Amino acid sequence: MNMRTLSLAALTVLDVSPPEQVRIAAQTGFTHVGLRLLPATPSDPNYDMLGDTATVRETLAALRDTGIHVSDVEIVRLTPDFALDAQLHLFMQTAERLGAKQVLVAGNDSHLNRSAESLAALAQAGKEYGLTMNLEPMPWTCLRTIADARSVIDASGRSDVGILIDAIHFWRAGESLETLSSLPHHYLNYMQLCDAPSALPNNEQELIHQARAARNVPGEGGLDLSGLMAALPATLAVSLEVPLSGERGALPALERAQLLFNAAQSYLQPSV
Repeated sequence: MNMRTLSLAALTVLDVSPPEQVRIAAQTGFTHVGLRLLPATPSDPNYDMLGDTATVRETLAALRDTGIHVSDVEIVRLTPDFALDAQLHLFMQTAERLGAKQVLVAGNDSHLNRSAESLAALAQAGKEYGLTMNLEPMPWTCLRTIADARSVIDASGRSDVGILIDAIHFWRAGESLETLSSLPHHYLNYMQLCDAPSALPNNEQELIHQARAARNVPGEGGLDLSGLMAALPATLAVSLEVPLSGERGALPALERAQLLFNAAQSYLQPSV
């Protein structure tokens, strides 16, 4: 019996709207979805997911009809000009309404103390909405590694901020399983599963392209996913974030989700 819940991440099926993402998750066996309320890049689709919009209402209806739960929402960035403005409060209000508990946070500020202050303010604000912030180390950002994330969290003075482990970022940043195994479990709220070629990209542009648009089906790349999953808590929630390219990427979203759901099953079992 699987001990880990499995969520369909927004980036995996970003070509369809959030209500459709929910319905696809239900049709393919997932119990949860991750929803992107704010576009991560200017080229990403904007599905109008802030506030009492038609898309939010349709998403809520789909959640009620299917019994799917929202595991996490995206994306908040810690930038040099970060502010708890009206949009961010609307983001958190919407996340709460959707039933989310976890928020993905990217580190895009190289100034440690300023970034820590922003994180502290964000975490405190999120607490009022029942939301927990999770820093995601990404090798092209100011938070490249687990150690970088811990430094910001330590400087923030918060004990309620998580660290999100994404398989591709973990290995591309040169992390070790020993580092992960020694990470206190209170930092871990969920992780992101995917595969990727074992060879490192030749440049940062290719690194980002792989991460955003050309990952591999779990088990079809060269990452040590078995070792990674064994180093994580046996009940840690899993988000399946696998944007595909080529022929697989051209498949309808429903078919991609089913393919990935099936491929992920062997990684949900605790190691013996």
